[in-house]
Amino acid sequence: MYAEWLRASFLLFLDQLRDLRVAQRRLLIPSLAALGQEAGFVINVPLDLIRIRTFQGGKLAAVAESKPDRAVRMWRSQWAPELVATADEINTVELIGEGLSDLEGEIAFRSDDQQIAVLTGMVPLRDPGFKFSPILHQAHYNVLMPNCETYVVLVNLACESDVPVRPNKLQVEIRNLAAEVMAVTEIEASLNTTYLLPIGELARRNGVVPEQGLSLRIRGGASQFAVFTVFRNLSSGALGIEHSLPPIYFTEAPFNPVLRSHYQKAAFGDLKI
Repeated sequence: MYAEWLRASFLLFLDQLRDLRVAQRRLLIPSLAALGQEAGFVINVPLDLIRIRTFQGGKLAAVAESKPDRAVRMWRSQWAPELVATADEINTVELIGEGLSDLEGEIAFRSDDQQIAVLTGMVPLRDPGFKFSPILHQAHYNVLMPNCETYVVLVNLACESDVPVRPNKLQVEIRNLAAEVMAVTEIEASLNTTYLLPIGELARRNGVVPEQGLSLRIRGGASQFAVFTVFRNLSSGALGIEHSLPPIYFTEAPFNPVLRSHYQKAAFGDLKI
């Protein structure tokens, strides 16, 4: 019995690994233009070509190509100088070359006063009409003092063709430090966009005092997401950025045929959006 379960789990893992290797992959770069930051990225591997797509309002607005040296640092003003950066913009980076399936890239942001960066992986690009599973994100790294704000940055890519018409809704639970649900609300992050969710502001709008300490549980969506956390000092304007690993890195349940249905029910069984 155990041997059959182990073999089934291994075969499922191989199928998912093969799917990731076959699927084209993109580095997703969110916009922090609303916070006065210019986006950029750093890659340090041999490449044949870099192709960067800029989406605004969910639609493809520009495509740029570059034949790089080994080490590449590029900024938004270099690859799409003709476009004014928008708050909902995303940029996707396609790397063309050999042996790039497991590559990580450095997402960077700069203003006149500072530069910040975080290392992140690439996500698979799906075909139009692909049925996405809902995401589960626990936003627990929060700095919520009176002079600070924490943003959950949800950057998503559904496909690179026409903008899908289906909704992209997510449920947000606001919980206290004892994990008790204080409020529940919904947001809609349009497809192929960046969405900045200010945690302190959201809590106050829903009657919760953020300074007492809280976390968010975010569920739902109909797209491929990369999720970042941005901390902002409201007095100085200084930013910090963090990229947490999703729950899938901490549990084998989504890959385990025996546990998968129990995991899905526990995570999403009561989700109604």
